[in-house]
Amino acid sequence: MLLVAPSVRKAALLSIAVVIGHARTLRGEPADDADRALAAGAFRDALAAYRKVLAASPRDHHALREAGRAAHALRDFAAAAELLAQADAVAGAPDPELHFLLGEALWTLGRGNDATAAHRRVLAELATAPRGRLERLWLARCFLRLDERAAAEAVYAALVVDHPDDAEIAFAQTEMYAAARRWADAEQAIRRFLGQDPRSIRARALLAWIDEARGHLDDEIATRAELAHGRDADATTLRDYGRALERSRDWAGARAAYARAAVLPGAGDDVELAAALERVDRRMSIELGAGGVARSDPSGSSLGAFTGVAVPFGRAHHATVIVSGDQASSPARTVSTGEATGAVHLRGSTREVMAGMQIGWLAEPEGMSSRTLVGAVGALRAELGTPRLRLAVDGELRSVWRETPLVELLGGSQDALTTHVYATALDNRLVFDVGAGGRLLHFGDAGARQGMAWAGADFVVWRDFAHEARGQILDDDLRYAATAADSLVVGYRHHEVGNRADDAFTASLALAPRASIDEVSATARKVLSRGRITLELRGGLGRDRIRDLALMRGGVSLWIAPGRSSRLALSMDVVRESIETLQGGRRLGWVSYHVDL
Repeated sequence: MLLVAPSVRKAALLSIAVVIGHARTLRGEPADDADRALAAGAFRDALAAYRKVLAASPRDHHALREAGRAAHALRDFAAAAELLAQADAVAGAPDPELHFLLGEALWTLGRGNDATAAHRRVLAELATAPRGRLERLWLARCFLRLDERAAAEAVYAALVVDHPDDAEIAFAQTEMYAAARRWADAEQAIRRFLGQDPRSIRARALLAWIDEARGHLDDEIATRAELAHGRDADATTLRDYGRALERSRDWAGARAAYARAAVLPGAGDDVELAAALERVDRRMSIELGAGGVARSDPSGSSLGAFTGVAVPFGRAHHATVIVSGDQASSPARTVSTGEATGAVHLRGSTREVMAGMQIGWLAEPEGMSSRTLVGAVGALRAELGTPRLRLAVDGELRSVWRETPLVELLGGSQDALTTHVYATALDNRLVFDVGAGGRLLHFGDAGARQGMAWAGADFVVWRDFAHEARGQILDDDLRYAATAADSLVVGYRHHEVGNRADDAFTASLALAPRASIDEVSATARKVLSRGRITLELRGGLGRDRIRDLALMRGGVSLWIAPGRSSRLALSMDVVRESIETLQGGRRLGWVSYHVDL
């Protein structure tokens, strides 16, 4: 040991003090300004001041570290990672906070291996250091980043016991469960905190988000309504409330919420809010549609046109009138057919009902063999206790049968009922479909009965709602919203079909007595030009094991949307042998234009 006299030691200490004081003087006001700005939460000013210090002293550990903290708070993770890594290079002691922030920045930047190394250093440094509340929060987050979930849960559970009214701990624990899609645990965690602080706006907003993820729409709407009608409601809160109302099909309520949000501060920069308000405006506008249809099969061809109007009323209801007419021709005869349908569509949060009347007519030239049909049409869409299970029923009575030119030439009519039950899984990527249907087919005094049953599933291989088509207004029947986004869907169905026809029917149109068909299908959609153009390709290949017969279908559609309030659609489909057991090939093409007033 080097022995130093007291007078010498005192002189040395005085010299060190002078050097330290001189160093602080050299750092000057920028360092003091930076520290004050950082303490006050003025992160942008703090970062700028620390950069002035670093311009004069690039290896100043304090300036590098605190500048990294400021950049991290500003969510400039690239700058934070660079500054914190430089601070780490000149550090002389363990610093779990520095390594935690560095690991989080690297994780956000997608540098997984570097982030893992930083998080493991945090665990090592905290293993021998005192752990307060903040250090335990770092520890839990590092365990999560390293996929050690059981350890993270244990840390959060202990923190909750020690700090039951701590919002940051409650939210971190809830988000941990939400990230693992453990929605019941997430709800329990946030409800426990709400028991401590029932007025917490952030906690209630998080509860609403959890209800949304779980499909508890009514609970979500109730929570968001409380937030939206509070004195502190902002544009984001009202937008989220409107979004929940829109999903419940209360379009009038959603429009009112979006309109309230649009006049609040900050709404002008919210692109999602502007799009949502425009979308519900379109849904609550009068819509006109018109188009033409062409069909052909080996017996002949037909040309037709249709036009209709949909008038909205109430929360999300609308009434429609559609008129259509066709003329089918063959070398032997020409037949005109037409139909006029008026219907009312009523929408609720979990069900949708459509009912209407229709008048059809079939006439040969010069009024020979003319016939008028008076019938009805109806549909039901409903949840079966949960959003993951849905029922769809469609029916029509005494409607004109226009499936092919041949049945039009025969003056066909039909009564039909179809029922589907859908079940979803894997975040709605997998949709199971089972169902049954029946038709009574007529022309003149001839008749046939057809029964069908099927089971299968569709799988969404890929979807991207960031690329969504414009002009997503009603379909050509003016019943349901026409939607399209980037996606690829593949499917499989097994069909069992049985037909029973009388002799008069069989003499004009042959239906196979039995069919057992397996079909695979695919539909691909691509949205281009910022939603103005959408291309859809669809196809299916099947085989009837009873008849040893191959089935094929394919089609293409093109949407052109000059704006969000109009859409031009062109489509073409080709079928060779059909699941309905109509023999031979047929083609169908149509064009339509829809516009909202």
